[in-house]
Amino acid sequence: MKIALGQLNIQAGNIDANLASMKQMVMDAKAQGAALIIFPEMAVSGYLLGDKLLQRGFVDRLLEANETIKSWSKDIGIIWGNISHMEGAKANRDGRFNRMNSAYFAYENEWVDKVNGLNPGLYHKHCFPDYRFFDDSRIFKSGVDISLENDQSIDHGIEPFIFKHQDETVRIGLEVCEDLWSKDYTIDPTALYIQKGVDFIINISSSPWTLNKEQSRVKRIQEHVSAHQEKMVPIIYVNAAGMQNNGKNVLVFDGDSTIYGKDGNVQAECPDNFEQYLGIFDHHERYPLPIQSDKLLNALVHAIREFDKQLLKGKAPWIIGLSGGLDSSVNAALLVLALGKDRVIGYNMASRYNQDKTISIAATSAERLGIEYHEGSIEALVQSTVQTLHEYAIDAVEGLAFENIQARIRGHLLSSFASYKGGVICNNGNKVECALGYATLYGDTIGALSPLGDCTKMDLFHLAKRLNELFDSEIISSDLIPTIEANTIHFGLAPSAELRTNQLDPMKWVYHDWLVQYFTQYPSHHLLEWLEIYANDQWQALEIAPWIRYYHLDEPMNFVEDIQWFIKAWHFAVFKRIQFPPIVTVSRGSFGYDYRESQLPYVNDSVMEALLKRILEKGGQS
Repeated sequence: MKIALGQLNIQAGNIDANLASMKQMVMDAKAQGAALIIFPEMAVSGYLLGDKLLQRGFVDRLLEANETIKSWSKDIGIIWGNISHMEGAKANRDGRFNRMNSAYFAYENEWVDKVNGLNPGLYHKHCFPDYRFFDDSRIFKSGVDISLENDQSIDHGIEPFIFKHQDETVRIGLEVCEDLWSKDYTIDPTALYIQKGVDFIINISSSPWTLNKEQSRVKRIQEHVSAHQEKMVPIIYVNAAGMQNNGKNVLVFDGDSTIYGKDGNVQAECPDNFEQYLGIFDHHERYPLPIQSDKLLNALVHAIREFDKQLLKGKAPWIIGLSGGLDSSVNAALLVLALGKDRVIGYNMASRYNQDKTISIAATSAERLGIEYHEGSIEALVQSTVQTLHEYAIDAVEGLAFENIQARIRGHLLSSFASYKGGVICNNGNKVECALGYATLYGDTIGALSPLGDCTKMDLFHLAKRLNELFDSEIISSDLIPTIEANTIHFGLAPSAELRTNQLDPMKWVYHDWLVQYFTQYPSHHLLEWLEIYANDQWQALEIAPWIRYYHLDEPMNFVEDIQWFIKAWHFAVFKRIQFPPIVTVSRGSFGYDYRESQLPYVNDSVMEALLKRILEKGGQS
């Protein structure tokens, strides 16, 4: 039996575009003799739509689309994800009409029957992710909810589908995304399907990619193999491609639709390059696997390209402040890769603190990228602002407030450039700067998109090297890329905001990068836990230990001073982070709607103070 994996680039909210892509894939799959084609979760509408899925008119259009797709099913089975609604059933917990995240199954213009004969052609998602940027319980009712409402066992809706094609009949277990990740739930659809004797399981997903997501999925599959041993069945996983967003996080979907054999090993695989793809495989055979790509770089390029295509129609110029620093240099190269050199305009806005070296780096980078580039000085605007402030009885002397004047002037100019050019601004901030508030609100926090807002400086060092390789030229100056060896770091030109004389960024690179990821990527990680680890000397067994020693943080006084600075900077930067542009999410914990924060007063927690005192006493200091 040939099975087509319809790895769809879902255009969120664009029903007509998604239906057109699906229809073409169905026709292509038929032409190649496929018996079955499978599309991702919420393929008709997109998954990340916020409260648009509460609009009855929009939902009605989605429901109408199901009949349209069913009409294509002559000679081919079609499985797809879409919203469903049950007339006369209880409302969702929000009090509005019921909505389910469902999988549909049609063949020969009919709904495919289940073993128990109930609800043909329809399966409701049972396990709901309500973590990170997912919010399923707010939008949908689960299969478990439906069973309980009808006084049925919670596994009532988990029944094999009977698919008869030509002279072959198979029992298929159909599930939706999180149903595969059921380890921490009260119900395990995968296990139930195996117990009920399916021939294979199909999981339709809209699973955003983040670093190492592939390994997590393989690990989960292997857990099922270990649990079920010889009873294990193949799993066919079909994922979305493309980009969707929730307003604060721009999420990319890598595709990577895969057929896993009974042993949990990959049997066949679609490309994981974030692109739409129709893969047609015989589920009994093994196929050569595609070469894995540079996922982080591809994810960022694809996010920019899709964001631009979907929201800006691929026309507006992108405006970027080119300072001659690493972040803006990397961003400019990513923009060119994603959109082409003619869509990118760079501006260097120097003050008297900018070095000739960094101005030269910016100009050279722009020249090698082939983008439009302009240089100028902001000194006149700075002095004019100082004079105006004087008229308001404010003496604008050098210091943090004066530095912020320069940053906000640059933000003002970039906004003006974008307005006159009919373009949008690319934000240059990285994750560590965002975490520690090392950015000026309405200055370098502005933009339509933040491609690097979930990338640490360490990520940027890697990206810079890869970009130079791709362009086969020193697009990003080697002076900006440090040499890291033997747990030491050496810069040709150390990172600086260049807002005062001889200014250097205060971050302890590598260590602070690690600490930001430590606090954001796992909900269980927090300050008190880290202080306990340090106080008990458990840090010495960690991979980051050599860098703690490199920065002399193995000395308790230094550690305490640094962590107090770090956590206060983090706390008082919340108001900046919640006003940051949408961030391209590539890690397990991205600022925005992933790592959620409230603005709270800073409190000298008594437990924290006791731990800090214990650490200092351990070092013989008080």
